[in-house]
Amino acid sequence: MFEVAEEAARKLEEKGNFRCADAIARWIKPMDTGTLEFFARSVDVVCTIEDHVLYNGFGCAVMEHLHSQMINTPVVRIGWPDQFIEHGAVPILRKKHGITADALVKKCFRSFAKNRAQPSVVA
Repeated sequence: MFEVAEEAARKLEEKGNFRCADAIARWIKPMDTGTLEFFARSVDVVCTIEDHVLYNGFGCAVMEHLHSQMINTPVVRIGWPDQFIEHGAVPILRKKHGITADALVKKCFRSFAKNRAQPSVVA
């Protein structure tokens, strides 16, 4: 999913002169809480992109950890819905279910508007 994150970062930088950083979470557990907290305290939005179901996935673990540390940075999550996913070509299914750079950009802009922040993002 790193390519999706890179594409979204490029699009955000082009559309609004936003500063973006990509951080690869190579594993979910144990979570690299130090890096997560560093980025969450330095950006306006944290984005998680996962090729798994969102429900109880990596993004949920990120939100749970940030909440436990009283870090209120909004988290935008991209991933599969918790439902049966039909068979098909992966790019078509990702587009259908919003697991694309464009979907991430749209969600980020909604979060920026909601929080009225001068955005910087980590994906």
